Amino acid sequence: MTRTVLGGRSVRRFPLVNRLYHTVFRLGVAGNDQDVRARYRGVVLTGPVWDATIMPSISAGYYEEFEVSVFEQLASVSRSIVDVGANIGAYACTGAARLPQDGRLIAFEPVPENVAYLRRNVEGNELADRVTVEQMAVGAVPGELTVHLSGEQSGKHSAAVANVGTSAGAVTVPMTSIDAYLDGNGLGPPDIIKIDVEGYEGFVLQGAARTLDSAPTLLFEVHPELQANCGGDSGELLDLVFASYRWVFLVDELDNILRPCTRADLDDPGTIGLYRSNLVAIGRQEHLDAVRRWHDL
Repeated sequence: MTRTVLGGRSVRRFPLVNRLYHTVFRLGVAGNDQDVRARYRGVVLTGPVWDATIMPSISAGYYEEFEVSVFEQLASVSRSIVDVGANIGAYACTGAARLPQDGRLIAFEPVPENVAYLRRNVEGNELADRVTVEQMAVGAVPGELTVHLSGEQSGKHSAAVANVGTSAGAVTVPMTSIDAYLDGNGLGPPDIIKIDVEGYEGFVLQGAARTLDSAPTLLFEVHPELQANCGGDSGELLDLVFASYRWVFLVDELDNILRPCTRADLDDPGTIGLYRSNLVAIGRQEHLDAVRRWHDL
């Protein structure tokens, strides 16, 4: 009942309503086991009950609903996807479900708890023939990375302890780069690269220099504070993207549109905000056409 009354755009627009829904969600699952299972956009996802943000919004059906809609549409006209920071698999499962039968998605996730749910969700949705799960981080060069764990939500783990809110320890994990992984496995460049790594985005793209030559569509977050905490620079990240891509859009979650933007636009302090922090960079006409309903280019 609460999901019906409080779901959708109203939850996203008003923080008080958002907190109220999450409180009711937690009361509703209190006393159950440690997992929450929910139907979401045609797949079934299981995640941790302790997660204060992702699982309530998945259960309500509004988890990153516009971004996922764009991702699904792009996936439907693609054959290969790299998902960096796959978490429990919301994007990996919805995207893989919309790939053609011979399509492939590689899901990178470094945190052991998330990987366990990710594998469970991939297998539970009968997507194991399309999704390869890699338990590792992705950065500029192969090596190792210390990932600081958040005690607040499963999507807030980060390479910087300052980004996690309430700290729940850390794990050191193996790390690859996109270029090294694709070369080492004899794979060509993907059609889409989705990145959600809590401030480490610039390092991921640095390690994809050769892959970017083929202009795969990018979906990623710009959050200057998180990126600075990880030792990166959001300006350098944007310079790299705009040097390679003709069409760059700011994702407007409240109005459900893709806003064309220039490099200068993103230097304006008022451009990037709470519901306008994700970018889609497109280098291929077929992907531009696939999401035309959301832009006016």
